Amino acid sequence: MSLPHLLLVDDSEAVLALESAALAGRYVLSTAADGREALAKAQQLKPDGILLDLSMPHMRGDEVLRRMGASAELSRIPVVVVSSETERAPECLRLGAKAFLPKPVRAKELVALVDRVLDEARREAESGSLAVLFVSIGSLELGIPIGCVKSVLHQIATLPLPIGPSYLCEIAELHGEPVLVLDLARRLGISHREAVQDRKLVVVDVDGLALALCVDGVRDPEEVPAAALVRRERLQHGPVALMGVARTQRGPVSLVEPAALVSPKLLRELRQSLAMPGAA
Repeated sequence: MSLPHLLLVDDSEAVLALESAALAGRYVLSTAADGREALAKAQQLKPDGILLDLSMPHMRGDEVLRRMGASAELSRIPVVVVSSETERAPECLRLGAKAFLPKPVRAKELVALVDRVLDEARREAESGSLAVLFVSIGSLELGIPIGCVKSVLHQIATLPLPIGPSYLCEIAELHGEPVLVLDLARRLGISHREAVQDRKLVVVDVDGLALALCVDGVRDPEEVPAAALVRRERLQHGPVALMGVARTQRGPVSLVEPAALVSPKLLRELRQSLAMPGAA
């Protein structure tokens, strides 16, 4: 198992030497002498944590924090500010720093604080992360919680459904069982990018009933850490199916709750009307 990677940022060679000596053997260490170099190395190295000075040439530490907070990728990296400007501690914490350590630095306190911050960040990422399947419909990308996904299939033959809304007017047979097909493009009022034969079916569970979502493309599942998730309760507004937003390297992506795309009552009524096996 590899050691965690730390980026040490300070314009003082003496401080960098002290931090390196205290943390050597516990972490893989890289250094930067100013804010611009710190941002560049953070993007390049993707460290597990950063120790950040405030007063530096070219770019101050607080500006580094602001820019990291605006980046979906960098905002996930826990930062410990190490500075003699103790009066600025509240501002640094507001900007996203996980902790503030005043100078002069004592090796024992530094090691204990860094260990704690990285351990907390790891546990938070594990406990609050969300496994997501990202799908594309036209030019739109959406995320679906992997917990409700039963399977992903290439487009198969479907039959028209004589009843139901325009977006829920087809049926397919999966493993000998009929499954309703929801055209996600029609449901969202947009156009498909791919021809019918090139589309995918994402089979999801809606209140115990299988439903196949017709989409244009499917990416590999991703584990979205808690720091990159904005839950619905923190959003100002949004459709009922919106369960949050995931900050990804591709930009913010809306997460949808399949159960909110169509009512379970409607699904049951359609299954009952067709005398499908397993109808409620």
